[in-house]
Amino acid sequence: MADVDGSPRRQVRRGPAEVRALVLRAAHDLFAEQGYHGTKTREIAERAKVAEPVIFRNFGSKAEIFEESILAPFSDFVTDWAASWRTEPLASADPFEITRTFVKGFYDLVLKHRELLRTLFAARVQGGDEALAEVAGRVVDQFAVNLSTMRGLLLDHGGARHWAGIDPPVTVAVAVGSVLSLVVLDDWVFVQGERRPGRDRQVEELTQLLLHGVAHRPAPE
Repeated sequence: MADVDGSPRRQVRRGPAEVRALVLRAAHDLFAEQGYHGTKTREIAERAKVAEPVIFRNFGSKAEIFEESILAPFSDFVTDWAASWRTEPLASADPFEITRTFVKGFYDLVLKHRELLRTLFAARVQGGDEALAEVAGRVVDQFAVNLSTMRGLLLDHGGARHWAGIDPPVTVAVAVGSVLSLVVLDDWVFVQGERRPGRDRQVEELTQLLLHGVAHRPAPE
């Protein structure tokens, strides 16, 4: 393609970070549309507008692309959310907003990556694809790190407010599991044929349940 004066137009060289971002975005969309097994690396390359060998130089395999496309967003969310609520003094932070920003942000993230999560759940249960099963295992391991971060934040804020009887492993598991259930298992937890509660309504109700379940409980005898 030429410029107005007839001279050849120089193609702008994209940096490694941009290329990786393009590949991850293209792969995520294709995995969501066609499933992991139905997506070929050639299709990812075409949508990202890169040569197929570029994919393997950056990621190594389709399984590694899948892993990074699901791991990074969740780890970044938990890290950023926790960091934003480590203000001093801790007791000055609004516990409702702490809870709501988690529920809202995590809900939206799970919704965006719902099909990829379903693929990982199936890989853990069914097996059959060794590479994908290994990815699922590493994702579970990283989720454990994220859960530990959340437990630490809960203990810090609970201590600052003298909340009694908090059980961080169970409380965090319930918080994460509730959002996952509402989004990933929506066909199971909502009655078919009825108008389904909207996202805002779900976020509000779950925020109230989690906050008051933690903050308003009697001290153990």
